[in-house]
Amino acid sequence: MNQTCSPKDATSHESSQWISIRLLNFVRMQNFFWIILVMLLSNSCAYKRYTYLQTARPESDTLFKQNFTQYKLQAADVIYVKVMSLDKSVTDMFNQDIVNTLGSYSGGMYIVGHSIDLEGNVSLPILGKVNILGLTLEEAKQKIETLTNTFINDARIELKLVSFKISMLGEVKHPGQITISNDRSNILEAIAIAGDISYNGNIKKVLILRSANNQTKTIRVDLTKRELLAAQEYFLQPNDIIYVEPYKSTVFRLRVADYALFLTLITSTITAVLLISNAMK
Repeated sequence: MNQTCSPKDATSHESSQWISIRLLNFVRMQNFFWIILVMLLSNSCAYKRYTYLQTARPESDTLFKQNFTQYKLQAADVIYVKVMSLDKSVTDMFNQDIVNTLGSYSGGMYIVGHSIDLEGNVSLPILGKVNILGLTLEEAKQKIETLTNTFINDARIELKLVSFKISMLGEVKHPGQITISNDRSNILEAIAIAGDISYNGNIKKVLILRSANNQTKTIRVDLTKRELLAAQEYFLQPNDIIYVEPYKSTVFRLRVADYALFLTLITSTITAVLLISNAMK
């Protein structure tokens, strides 16, 4: 026996389909709206989120006075010492290799370094132990030069810090330890060597760990502040550890592509539910 649908049932079915189609179109419009909104918000925040050394004033050239603090030598530092004089035969005795020297690279060249012991002494040929703990490179150079002049009248000293190493951690593209040959290197140079801060790195929250006198000091740095160029923390010191914190949103990966994928999944689910619901009526 054939069953026929009454006009009332047909009208009800058509009405249900019309409501489903309108609801589906509404959901799609909502998704489109949210995607556009997220894109606009992302574009408006991108400048402040990724731009170094920002300023609230109109763009103009500004002169910042450098606030560089001379590094003071510590135990375990490795220095390069070379005695120079007109009498090469005499200087060769001062520059001979000794047992407690350490080989190291600096600026792409292999040189011989002398390690400073826990008491702050460095052992040099002919001169013996010289205490340079807590001295700047220039002060250590002058002290060694004075001692050498007791043997050579025209002695000149070349002194460099070999163990200028920086550790880069966190949201940088190439984390790891880097060796710097310039004793006036700054934090921007270190970040450049590390391949810049990654997409997820928070340039407003950079932490520097600095060791001195058996203590570790924490220094907070905001790379969006142009005043950083005149601050002491702009310049690095040997054995600094630089940690770039991630954004909190990194955990949830708040990106436009992720939003689009998530909203597409919701749309597909709702569409499937509506189609199944219509088919069962």
